[in-house]
Amino acid sequence: MKNLIKAVITILVVFIGYALPVNANTSIIILNTDNFTVEGKGAKFVSYKGETSLLLNDASATLNDISFLNGTIEYDVAFSEKRNFVGVQFRQQDSKNHEEFYIRPHQSGNPDANQYTPVFNGLSAWQLYHKGFAGKVNYNFDGWNHVKIIVAGKQGEVYINDMHKPAFAIAEFLRPIEGGSISFSSARADAYIANVSIIKDDKPRSLMTFSQGTKSSNEHKLENYTSQWQVSNSFTETKLTDTVELNANEIAKMNWQRLDVDSYGVLNMARVQGVNKTDNTAFAKFTIDSNKEQTKALQFGYSDKVKVFVNNKLVYAGNNSFRSRDYRYLGTIGLFDTIYLPLKAGKNEISFAVSERFGGWGVVAKVGDCIDIKPCTTNY
Repeated sequence: MKNLIKAVITILVVFIGYALPVNANTSIIILNTDNFTVEGKGAKFVSYKGETSLLLNDASATLNDISFLNGTIEYDVAFSEKRNFVGVQFRQQDSKNHEEFYIRPHQSGNPDANQYTPVFNGLSAWQLYHKGFAGKVNYNFDGWNHVKIIVAGKQGEVYINDMHKPAFAIAEFLRPIEGGSISFSSARADAYIANVSIIKDDKPRSLMTFSQGTKSSNEHKLENYTSQWQVSNSFTETKLTDTVELNANEIAKMNWQRLDVDSYGVLNMARVQGVNKTDNTAFAKFTIDSNKEQTKALQFGYSDKVKVFVNNKLVYAGNNSFRSRDYRYLGTIGLFDTIYLPLKAGKNEISFAVSERFGGWGVVAKVGDCIDIKPCTTNY
């Protein structure tokens, strides 16, 4: 009899363990219309490979009645090898402002098989943040891939299939740390989401990657980087088609606001505003105060197109758009280009007219040396 009672108790414990949340902050999400708000005709609840699933194709589905700040997002996902972007958005303020992780099935086994990016004003920023923001993963196209994203304050880890070693770590979430909703999406082809569970942590947990004494990968010096800029209101790119010298009076009448670079030295212009089909260009400018007339090297990067003016005169034009140079050219930014600035004695205004197509709207700049100019880290 004792053995029988012991067996019954064991069965009940196992049953309760599966039926109830692990704790008050853990939720196993049932996939149905009560728990999700779907957008797009290509969204439906189906049975796939033995699992109740959410099918998405050019569609998204947002979890109802949840505010997620720190914790774990865990789910299974299945997809084909077709070109696609299968994502989860979290800490979502609205459809245009959130943190995002997504999988590129067509890049399985490549360094850019997946990506973390912040999204501001509807603009993804994967071209601005690439090194250290993705992991090399070989995907399973015959069944499910298991994904676990741990969100802990400013940092995170992404696990795909291997739950013991992260595919990559997120050294810094680049949006403000604030709670928001969670949604799933698939951009171009069928993707199936199943076995969704959410754990909400009351406070950020310690991460294996960033254990005590381990430095974050973004802890680096930004010596001689331009750190403070002024960004104008947006306008149509064609306005500058034949412009070789800016009208100082027109420039002065534009709406300007200060914007500082992030800890990677990048000026993400989407933090100020979005773009539309007509207005996809804005100026980002700073000043250099030179002790004398001289020429200074300025290393820079941009996305997607740029025209650079020194004291309102055009000195450079370039195109760094996705696939602008070959079919695998990504258009990511870095200090890959150099111009030689003709500086006069006194204040010099350096203006970048940056146009956005997609993938990231921004610029990064660094003076070669600070001899005879001030301040050493150039500011506006």
